[in-house]
Amino acid sequence: MEESHGTRKVIASYVSPRAFAPRTRAALVGLGYRVVVAATQGRFDDDSWKPDLRIVSDRHVDRLPIENYLPRTPVIVLSGGRRREWHDRRIVGEVSRPAELADLYPLIQEALEDTPRRAARAPTQLPARCTHADQRWMGAIIGLSSAGCLFRTNADLAPHTDLSLLFPLPRGRMISTRARVMNRRRDLVGMAFRDAPAQSRVAIADFVSERLATARA
Repeated sequence: MEESHGTRKVIASYVSPRAFAPRTRAALVGLGYRVVVAATQGRFDDDSWKPDLRIVSDRHVDRLPIENYLPRTPVIVLSGGRRREWHDRRIVGEVSRPAELADLYPLIQEALEDTPRRAARAPTQLPARCTHADQRWMGAIIGLSSAGCLFRTNADLAPHTDLSLLFPLPRGRMISTRARVMNRRRDLVGMAFRDAPAQSRVAIADFVSERLATARA
């Protein structure tokens, strides 16, 4: 979860559910955000409430409430693929429909979080093996994102070490990729994936979205 306590940050959705890829909205809820369909708060241009962020179609940007106060609510635009030049300074980014979690997440993080992350991370418990030269270590991946993982092991893995990492995903998918040790704290090792095959990146992103969607509150 992005927030372990306190008030959830509110994302107002001004788009059809079909504008999101499957599980994307549920995954955002699983990450700790509250996704509110704007129509439930009143008219499209209702300025009587202030969400933390708005998601709107490129066809309806001009219908957003005019804000004469600071800070202005950041906006993410969902488009049909043809990018436009936006002059509204509230717009922090544009994502093609149907919006994938991997594309939305970094924009939301940059707009709302003090310490933004590049990729959404899901809690896991996956057996994993890493190898370096003629050495081999076993452990478990307890946190996984499309950018890297948190690896629990008793092995003494030094930062900046490049190694090969192998671990299974559900339904028989096996991931094999290069990874670099970024940091270590006791038995937890943070790793960043390096040159992961495109097929592996897609499989990991799908797995993370599914896990977060099923963890929704």
